[in-house]
Amino acid sequence: MYEANAGGKETPGLEEYLNAIRNRKWLVLACALIGLGLSLLYVESRTPTYNAEAKVVANPTPVGSINTAKKEANLEEEREKLASFPIADAVIDELDLTVTSQNELLDNLSVSFRPDSPVLTARYESVDPAEAQRLVNSFARQYVDARNAADDAWYEGQLQPLRDRLTPLDEERAGIDFELATLNAQLAEVRATSVAANPNRTNEINGLINAIASARAERNRIVAEGNPVVNEISQIERDQATRLAAGVILQEAREPTTPLGLGDNTLMVIGVLAGLIVGVIASFVLDRLDSSARDEGDIELAAGTSVLGTIPRFGLGSRSGASAVVMLSSGKSANLQRSREAYRRLRTSVQFLSASGGLRSVIVTSAQPGEGKSVTAANLAVALAQGGTSTVLVSGDLRRPTIEELFSVPNRNGLSNALMSDNPSDVPLISVGVENLAIVPSGPSPERPGELLSSTQFQTLITRLEGLYDLVIIDTPPVLAAADTGAASAAADGVIVLVDTARTDTQLLLRVRSELDRAGAKVVGAVINRDRSRPGLFRSRYDYSYEKAAARSSA
Repeated sequence: MYEANAGGKETPGLEEYLNAIRNRKWLVLACALIGLGLSLLYVESRTPTYNAEAKVVANPTPVGSINTAKKEANLEEEREKLASFPIADAVIDELDLTVTSQNELLDNLSVSFRPDSPVLTARYESVDPAEAQRLVNSFARQYVDARNAADDAWYEGQLQPLRDRLTPLDEERAGIDFELATLNAQLAEVRATSVAANPNRTNEINGLINAIASARAERNRIVAEGNPVVNEISQIERDQATRLAAGVILQEAREPTTPLGLGDNTLMVIGVLAGLIVGVIASFVLDRLDSSARDEGDIELAAGTSVLGTIPRFGLGSRSGASAVVMLSSGKSANLQRSREAYRRLRTSVQFLSASGGLRSVIVTSAQPGEGKSVTAANLAVALAQGGTSTVLVSGDLRRPTIEELFSVPNRNGLSNALMSDNPSDVPLISVGVENLAIVPSGPSPERPGELLSSTQFQTLITRLEGLYDLVIIDTPPVLAAADTGAASAAADGVIVLVDTARTDTQLLLRVRSELDRAGAKVVGAVINRDRSRPGLFRSRYDYSYEKAAARSSA
């Protein structure tokens, strides 16, 4: 887009963005197809992996505490324990796996937790869903077994010293119990004898009773000494029997049925959307980098003149040869109708210039070849003739004449012959079957066409034609391809510059303006050819109906 200066830049509006997308819709579509293709390639090439998930609970345990009070599990430590080498070794032994190292298992295992929950979530990833289930459940079991074993070992560690303290007391009490049994047996035996048989019976009985009392006193002392130990052992055993398991499997893993990642259809949709986004961004970037003259503002700034008309693109069958003269075409398509109306509007602008500014002869040129200047000159001449203006079309492009092909007229004798003769007024005027219109062919290509167009003979010829016709249209070579147009401009009242929005760069247009200014040419206007602007997204029903009605009326 042409910008007069940096301060003149404007923020692109929504309409410009939509136009950028419309003008490069094939780029956007191609990017979308590429995105779809890449996503399909990824879907076909990827190996699906499955994730099985098991959950375990790490309950409070006295393990590691300084007293019998249970402490909450440190989940960060427990996560490391679950994913540790010892647990991996236990899994290998349980499942009889043939792996070279624990890392082969641990690389595919992940453990996570929430700070507000004692639950650890273990996930195992594998290309085999059954293997993922089997391995993660084994990790959960081995971790729970290891945690419970550590809990049991802690309780056993608390009980064993107490039992060691109680063992000698139990042995001593057992000895005293044996002694008491012996004394009681002796006492019964003595009491069974008579005084006659045992004169010391009374003394023996008293001695045995005293010995039994002493032994019982010793036994009571031992029992009293062991009772606190027994009570402590009982309390610990009750705690052990009623405790929550240190580790519990909350949820065993099920065999996964859905692979990890996004589904195939989702990936393809994402691929298409990503391609569309890239295409749209590329369209915006290319649109901002495009320096071609795309609209009237660009052209008027670069060419230094107003736009007289805008010609839309023709259909594929109307771009060359006689079919390019759409003003003589009987086609009824909407595109041809719009093109004909565009040339009629251009005719009105030229007639206004002729009436208000005394324009009698005008050159139609462009920046470079292939931009449609000859087609525009031909259609403008026909439109003027159809509007009642007597018009002569001069094929002044002596290097690459095109007018003759458009109207299917012979080119054996023409402008070059007249300019090289002694009587330049003797120029052939050919009728093409259109009332008010005559054609001056270019004639054989001369050796120095620029010199002929800058000659007084050419000026004399144009003056004579101005006296015979209301308007003289001169088709000349592109400004930047040859100096002919600058040379011929001295014979014409004005120059119309054709701007092809698909090819004419604003920098080229600035060079055209500079060349014509140096030649002293008067640029009376510009014509936009192959207009790239489109009707709005919500084109009015009136416009559509009007085109159909115009097509019917021309039938």
